[in-house]
Amino acid sequence: MGSRLTFLFDQSSDFFCILNRDGTIVGTNPSFREVLGYSESELEGQKANDFSHPADIKRRDDLFNNLSINSKITGHESRIRAKNGRYYNIRWSVILNADDNLIYAIGVNLTGSFNNAGHEDTTGNIQHIIQSFNEGFFIIDNNWQITSFNPAFLAIAGLKSEEVKGLNLRQLVNLGITDKVLAEFEIAFKGNLSTQLQYFNTYFHRWLRVNIYPYKDEIAVFIRDITNIKIQQLILALEKNVLELNASSLYALSQTVNELLKGIEEIFPDMICSVLEVDEVQEKLYHLAAPRLPEEYCKAIDGTSIGPKAGSCGTAAYHRRQVIVSNIETDPLWEDYKNLILPHGLKACWSTPIISSNSSEVLATFAIYYTKKRDPTPDELLMIERTTNILRVLIENKRTQDHVKDQNKRLQEIASISSHEIRRPVATILGLVNLFDQNMLDNPMNREIINHIDITAKELDAVIHTIVEKTIYLKGEE
Repeated sequence: MGSRLTFLFDQSSDFFCILNRDGTIVGTNPSFREVLGYSESELEGQKANDFSHPADIKRRDDLFNNLSINSKITGHESRIRAKNGRYYNIRWSVILNADDNLIYAIGVNLTGSFNNAGHEDTTGNIQHIIQSFNEGFFIIDNNWQITSFNPAFLAIAGLKSEEVKGLNLRQLVNLGITDKVLAEFEIAFKGNLSTQLQYFNTYFHRWLRVNIYPYKDEIAVFIRDITNIKIQQLILALEKNVLELNASSLYALSQTVNELLKGIEEIFPDMICSVLEVDEVQEKLYHLAAPRLPEEYCKAIDGTSIGPKAGSCGTAAYHRRQVIVSNIETDPLWEDYKNLILPHGLKACWSTPIISSNSSEVLATFAIYYTKKRDPTPDELLMIERTTNILRVLIENKRTQDHVKDQNKRLQEIASISSHEIRRPVATILGLVNLFDQNMLDNPMNREIINHIDITAKELDAVIHTIVEKTIYLKGEE
């Protein structure tokens, strides 16, 4: 580093930080160390993420990854923890130098102003607390203008600070605010009433919880991304409902599975779900449920063969493992089937086999289609595993119910045979025995009686054999 650059590095009031590609701190300037309270030895060799606010770590990781594509990134805001525990909001300009493979970061300390216009009375402690929130925070005036906000709000809204200052809340499309949500803000303004609400942000496909606190001519708003919690609640409610339907004799398996898939598609609107049932000989797949899959396509694949190159579902059933196809158009597994699905605008299909808990038999396949080419996220893979387990329970339970009904039917048949078919020849034999002339054994009638007894005994023996055969079948099904 030249002497002039060294002088600038040491004398500047801005933060300077040099890092390796893995985020290890190589050097910092005096301003960085003085404001944050660290010595040079306490910083060098440490990971930058060790000093980041927990809510900013993923964004910092994304920043380092993006530097491989764009060697210069400006306007990146993050919170850095000082030695005393206080967080400082810093706006960074970051450059990856290809000559020495080092990352040079220049930071401007924004903490003192708290992104605030006209709130000079806000104390340093309150600034520190709000800056450190994982929860987004912003203030709007009675003209709906955003006057103050914290970094967590920027992260939730996916915006930079210069894009937010003075912005009218009703124009902030990133939050996906609906008329119903705006009506709650109106009520808070007019009635000076605090409230809490939840809504689905269609812009980012995330669930948000909003707490509104009016004060004089302003409203303070706390906003939190509750997507993971909300999805878990919705899935639990869906599973409970489906299991209740499954316990009812009024719903067929196809109806119950259809309700499950409809619920999943409501929670994850981009998903188009399907379940294909495998036949007893493990050779073909048959349509069971697919609420939003085009009917024409469902009919086209009904009865399709299982094989090593049979789309996502046929292949998953054949190999007994999950098959992820992110691009139907180019994947060889779909070579013989893509002309059936591409006209409907579906471009990706992930299929998971539902395998019996008692054997290696494949019961069905659970497939998810998308209108975009894409791979699953870790959260989606967990959801697929969870849904697969529920489907296994539904299918096995239904088959158990059907087996019990079949056994009951056979038992009823045996009972019917016992009460009618056996009683008739036994009554005949008893009647013939009473007619037998024991005083005159050579009476010609006795020979007739013996002949009838013989015929009736054979008839009774045939009935007994029928009962034995049905009993053996029942034992074989246990």
